[in-house]
Amino acid sequence: MYVREVPEEYREEIKSIMQNMQTMPAYKDIERLFYFYYRYIKVLQRGENAEKRMKKDLSCPSCKGKVIYYFKNIVLEW
Repeated sequence: MYVREVPEEYREEIKSIMQNMQTMPAYKDIERLFYFYYRYIKVLQRGENAEKRMKKDLSCPSCKGKVIYYFKNIVLEW
């Protein structure tokens, strides 16, 4: 089975962002997590634009929670 993963060179950056989530997270940090999620993890449908989808989902509180929760769990495994 194929497992989707963020490349090794970005893991330290993600760990740093997740440590900063303990305090008030900056919008640019959340935006960066969305970039990694849509670039390496999320499976998009044919014809779907990742940039438009990401901008739309950045305004959705449950979508933000999903992405943050995903990285919170995955960082624990690294």
